[in-house]
Amino acid sequence: MQTVQIAVGVLIIVLIFLDFFHTTLSGNGFGIFSRIINQLLNRLILQNRNRKIFTYSGITHLLVTTFLWLAILFLGVFIIYTADEQMVVNGTTGLPATKIERFYFTGYVLSTLGIGDFVPGNETSRILTGILSFTGFVLITTGLTYLLSVLNAVLSKKQLSFFISTTGEDVEELFQYLKKQDDLASLVSDASSFRQQILQNSSSYLAFPMSNYFLSRERKSVLIVQLAAMYEVLKVVRLDWQPNTIQYEKINSIIKAIEKFLELGLEEPEAGEFNPEKLKTLRSYWKKHGYEFPENTYIDKQFNSSLQYAGWDWEDVYRLKAFQK
Repeated sequence: MQTVQIAVGVLIIVLIFLDFFHTTLSGNGFGIFSRIINQLLNRLILQNRNRKIFTYSGITHLLVTTFLWLAILFLGVFIIYTADEQMVVNGTTGLPATKIERFYFTGYVLSTLGIGDFVPGNETSRILTGILSFTGFVLITTGLTYLLSVLNAVLSKKQLSFFISTTGEDVEELFQYLKKQDDLASLVSDASSFRQQILQNSSSYLAFPMSNYFLSRERKSVLIVQLAAMYEVLKVVRLDWQPNTIQYEKINSIIKAIEKFLELGLEEPEAGEFNPEKLKTLRSYWKKHGYEFPENTYIDKQFNSSLQYAGWDWEDVYRLKAFQK
């Protein structure tokens, strides 16, 4: 029984560390446990229907995920220390510790090396304590480093969002900004830098997936909304140019970068509730400018799921400045 209980505790510790390191260091998105927790938490936040709560969404995800990592690690260690009476003993009397005292000892082992009032009571416990004493330290220090990286990723996303919104605060302003340039000189000169910024933020989807749950209640700071607006405008403006022109190539490079951003996203195309007729109605807006929008259902669904999981919708993409909240 002692060996089985120790094995269970070790297994719990190994599984939570696999999830932790996959999320923080692998650069391949969330671990299974973290993904489930954050998806459920995101749904709870979005069900509130009040975007004021978005202000606290990111820190809520970070705190809840970190707490659960620590809690499950604590559980695994506590299971190990309750496997046998001699796993933890009183440092003065040598008597076996109570459950409360083992709980107390577990906390000390994960945060410090204790103060000597309780100690490992046998060789197995001494060996495991020597190993376990590093686990809490590793989780906390790595977690703090990850937190700083997440915050940098969030700031990078906001920076790109503001960059697009200063070019035009809605699809009409973006469209007019580009149409006023006969040869798209500004777009051509900035295309490489703009594309690089998009691709840089694409990598944050995988490297720092937690950054995607830092929601915003202000349209101008929501990257997926700004990219969707830019994408819609570029798809229309591209119709003015032949494929062999530099303007077409530069527009196409930005479009491809945005599509790569969507491809690396956390949401599957089928995840959201997609209404193609509603989107078609919104895109009829371009008819007043003499354009028929070139649709791509797969990309439309990718945008749709990403917008919904950020608390926004296609209506927000096409909402003109005068009607924005």
